[in-house]
Amino acid sequence: MILGTSALPDTELRGHSMHTGSGEHREWSGAGKSIVVIGGYGAVGGATARQLGLWFPGRTVAAGRDPTKARTLARSTGAAVRAEGVDVSDPADVDRLLDEAAVVVMCVERANAALAEACLRRGVHYVDVSASTSVIREIESLDELAARHRATAVLSVGVAPGLTNLLARHCLERLPSGNRIDISLLLGQGGDHGADSVRWIVAGLTRPDGWRRPGTRRARVRLPGWGTRTVHPFPFSDQRTIGESSRITATTRICFDSALVTSVLFGLATIGFFTLVGRLRAESPLTSALSRWHRGSDRFVVHVRASDAEGNAVSSTVTGRDTCRITGAVAALVARDLFTASLPAGVLHIDALQPSRPLLDELREHLTTVDHNAQN
Repeated sequence: MILGTSALPDTELRGHSMHTGSGEHREWSGAGKSIVVIGGYGAVGGATARQLGLWFPGRTVAAGRDPTKARTLARSTGAAVRAEGVDVSDPADVDRLLDEAAVVVMCVERANAALAEACLRRGVHYVDVSASTSVIREIESLDELAARHRATAVLSVGVAPGLTNLLARHCLERLPSGNRIDISLLLGQGGDHGADSVRWIVAGLTRPDGWRRPGTRRARVRLPGWGTRTVHPFPFSDQRTIGESSRITATTRICFDSALVTSVLFGLATIGFFTLVGRLRAESPLTSALSRWHRGSDRFVVHVRASDAEGNAVSSTVTGRDTCRITGAVAALVARDLFTASLPAGVLHIDALQPSRPLLDELREHLTTVDHNAQN
């Protein structure tokens, strides 16, 4: 997900199909069923539920442990979205919810793999915005189960992972000889990033460097509107999934809108401060402090560069505002297609949905800029 409360424009529902051209396909009308958004009143879940409510009024459900918040969200949509209280750790609650679900969109990190398994066993499609590699690996292991029950689970849905995966695929399609992907992400510190996103950033800072490949270093990258910035390697799941699916080297790096904050945070990481925080189990106070820090912009930049051994390179860059809103837009588009179109059964990452360009084109109206360049 990584790093929403405003809805996207009320566009006409389009039920085009996204598929890989291989694997079993399934036509799904969603007749008599609903799309359920777990955490449907949070920063990402609220954006997702509002957009789906525009497309599917009365058939979109905002669900979560706090029914009061769910009802507040539902009322704000003029009853286009319905509210349900549900505890995803309670199997009876989950069974009851799945009785009416065609698609479940998971917008929190809480018993994700168990919920995904419950959905897939009942033939219910599943979308997860988690950016945590451990969560993604658990759900990937359910591929055979999903195929057996002719259901689809889609992972890497959001900005990073998500847009990063789509742009990487687009770059490699333009440069088939590419053997390296470098992803650079700038995140603004303003706005509401959502509690799970902040916890994920803290986890990335406090864990040991075991995830980092030998020789992976920071880099200097020119980012539109921000000049040349220093970006630092960070444990985004996209670099693993892109590297494994394309059999290339992929590295994801990050910086924040404030160069000073970026320098201080990664300077502290270099001297082992955050590793000590992890050992002392002090992540919660750090997460709380960062959650209250809203100084800065809500802008973001995603820059992806593919290069080959001959020095040829292409790049794609998107800029926008409010990562939670864009994550909600991506999740809503994927859920819409699961609800209305034919998709391959199994567990897929967003860049495995064919073709990727239509999704990028639909998101173009919600992004500030989209730019594709060829470089020497």
